[in-house]
Amino acid sequence: MGTRIDAACAQAGNGGRKTTARRLADAAATNCLALAGSNPRDVDMLINVGVYREDNMGEPALAALIQEDIGANLGQPPTGGTGTFSFDLLNGACGVITALQIESGLLGSGVIRRGAVVASDVQPDLQNPRARFLRPAGGAMLLSWDDRLAGFTDFQTETFPEYADLFTSGLVWRERQGIRLPRRGTGNHQMVVAIKPGYQDRLVDCSEEAARRFLRRVGLGVEDIDLLVPAPSAPGFVDSLRERLGVPGDRVAYTPEDLEGTYTTGPIAALQAAIKSGRLGEARNTLLLAAGAGITVALALYRQTPP
Repeated sequence: MGTRIDAACAQAGNGGRKTTARRLADAAATNCLALAGSNPRDVDMLINVGVYREDNMGEPALAALIQEDIGANLGQPPTGGTGTFSFDLLNGACGVITALQIESGLLGSGVIRRGAVVASDVQPDLQNPRARFLRPAGGAMLLSWDDRLAGFTDFQTETFPEYADLFTSGLVWRERQGIRLPRRGTGNHQMVVAIKPGYQDRLVDCSEEAARRFLRRVGLGVEDIDLLVPAPSAPGFVDSLRERLGVPGDRVAYTPEDLEGTYTTGPIAALQAAIKSGRLGEARNTLLLAAGAGITVALALYRQTPP
């Protein structure tokens, strides 16, 4: 018995000014529910893991707005009824796998019957307007409990704090230049993203180390993994990791070109590729991996063998 992946949907934004994190998440969630043939009212828990939003918006909680937009049990549930609990969870590129672990635990305990994970990011306002940090995209996954398969059985997250300064992002206050006018702000917040040389190499090093340690803990070797589903954390990351682990190319789920460069949506984009190719359905043991700032590496093992 275990948590089953009912559907996964990821789609890129057009990069225009009207593309917002909320709209991308709404579209992905709606399409994911349609793929699974499910009603929004069936969702008991919705977790949003998106990080970067238009105008560097931090509040209100985006999960509650997405819940309202897709029509997932609005308002207080009646006595004896069920509602939808939603919240934001921020863990960068590893957020999807962290949310999967939370929802798997609640599905296994019977607290919820259907869970959704939603991700979306848009290009934040950077100090350099011409800088490009990520590809605007949204993604969603739908999960349920299945007595016929093992599903998600193991999770692991590791952080390598010695490399924390290789990737940093945050808001800084910039004073407005020129004449100060009445009722006009003296400045505004701008997003600063700093990626130092060596970040991509260390990302591969840490991912390989964490993956091998995880597989040893669950009693498996690399040769036992039928499908590797890595999030495209950085240019060239997937191929470098595959080679370091010794995984053949035909056992790797490659993200399509239009979804390369995604951030929190990356794990869902890779999973969607695995589903569309039919490889996920054929694999007994599937390893999901995401890596990002921290450096943090998150892993999940998905088994389609009987419990």
